[in-house]
Amino acid sequence: MTTHVYLKYAIALLMEEYGLQTEQDITFKEIKGELIKGLNAFSVKPIGDYCGQTEVKFGFVNDKNDSKNYIYLSPNIIASERKGLKKGSDSILYKKVCEICSTNDLNLSKTCDILKSLAPTAGEYCYFSDKGEIKRRSPRVSFLENCLVMITTTTALKPCLLYYMGKGKSISADNTCLIPDLDLSDLRNFIRLFKRIRIQKLDSSLMVGKVECDEKTLKYIPQRPNIFRGNFPNAPHSSALGSIALLGAIGEMTKEKEVSELAKKVLESLKDCNFYAIKYGDASVFSFNHSIIRLAERGKLRKIVDSLYYVVLYKEGRRSTNNAFEYQKFDLFASRFLQIFNRPTFKDFLAFRAEYPYDIELLLNTYFCDMEKIDKEIVTSAKELGKWLNYVAYRSTQKKVGTSVQKEEDVSANGGNLKKKKAEAEAEAKAKVLVELESSIFSAKSGDALIAHTITRAGRLSGLDAPAEASLFMEKAASGELPLEQAKNLLIAFSRLKSKKEEADKAYSNDNQSIENENEEMTEDYSNI
Repeated sequence: MTTHVYLKYAIALLMEEYGLQTEQDITFKEIKGELIKGLNAFSVKPIGDYCGQTEVKFGFVNDKNDSKNYIYLSPNIIASERKGLKKGSDSILYKKVCEICSTNDLNLSKTCDILKSLAPTAGEYCYFSDKGEIKRRSPRVSFLENCLVMITTTTALKPCLLYYMGKGKSISADNTCLIPDLDLSDLRNFIRLFKRIRIQKLDSSLMVGKVECDEKTLKYIPQRPNIFRGNFPNAPHSSALGSIALLGAIGEMTKEKEVSELAKKVLESLKDCNFYAIKYGDASVFSFNHSIIRLAERGKLRKIVDSLYYVVLYKEGRRSTNNAFEYQKFDLFASRFLQIFNRPTFKDFLAFRAEYPYDIELLLNTYFCDMEKIDKEIVTSAKELGKWLNYVAYRSTQKKVGTSVQKEEDVSANGGNLKKKKAEAEAEAKAKVLVELESSIFSAKSGDALIAHTITRAGRLSGLDAPAEASLFMEKAASGELPLEQAKNLLIAFSRLKSKKEEADKAYSNDNQSIENENEEMTEDYSNI
């Protein structure tokens, strides 16, 4: 019938849900049945009393969304929800779906205007009349195509999330779906797997939202539930990482015996496939590099995506409401790197000076071996030198910071404040040392200068010798066999990896917990914009 990805998704969904063999078997009966399903999941609203509570469970309803009464437009409804619009696209969509669901029969061959409210990427065009007039009008399609786009716009059986962009008054929050451009058979496999993911793996906590109390009015306000972060397992804290997190969720299904083969088929089909991120009025296209898909097949991608959230930018410190925009930019470039996975996107990723959790090691190994084609032994050797540099920075700050903080607090009775202050001071001091070492690496004009200056500087700070395991990297870099740019990138990237010893530290575990708690608080609700 068509090659348009938005229509194709609805066709594949109908064929999969109703066991149809060909797209010609689609009738109004199946279309109406699927639109009713979408209507039943049009909005989410709190279930039960939430006054005096800290959280409340939500449920799907077929009511029109009304954010003033805490009935929120579901993330699977690809429409606009904006304060002040008398007749937003959500209202038009709801009305049109209700009309079709209340109809017993419909001539699918008739034509009609396709509205942006029903098809988020539709738009008007200019045409010229015989009289020389220039007018605008909507494209015309068949009722069948009109119904198909409404199915894709409303169905809950598609990956979707609320995508945040911008900061302050210019922030936007748009329901966004992620749809692969596959042929019908592969698309049916994708839908079948996603349905299993939703049934088997969706945590009930995704339908739970926080309840906040207005201090002035003492009014309790339920916030959007967690499903707006993504309607698939292990949805990311940052919406910028939504697409790569979806791939990680599919990769996790390869570990499930019942659907392992299906998950592998889906991942294989995604290797040469374009994905579309579609929101109201806009669509963008992206694809996944084969190396990243292989990480997903091995069940390793999820851990990498989770770790990216705990990257700490040197200049910003931990994530908070004050630096949310800076971290949003980092997340965007990190997502772009994971999708495209080439040298330009890696350089953009590396441009953000930061310290990485240890689990990022696998991502770096994969990039340097697969994309830069550097011998695995050299990469391993560079990793050992980088880890040593990170440890040098960690060790050089321990005693110095501990002493200064102790003096400043004067052995205060408040041990918690002392511990927190010491951890913050250590992180700041370590970041300064790492920046110094990176500056020394960046400024090197040759391979031998790179090794000499870096090792000398680190040795003076710590009084330690470089590990013997790093000798191969140092030899190749100093001799010029390893290009200078690659040597610099290897050393900088691996020096940013926090050591296992440091991550296993109890103080660090507590620190991670506080990050999570902090970010629960920094997640704002944009239900009424």
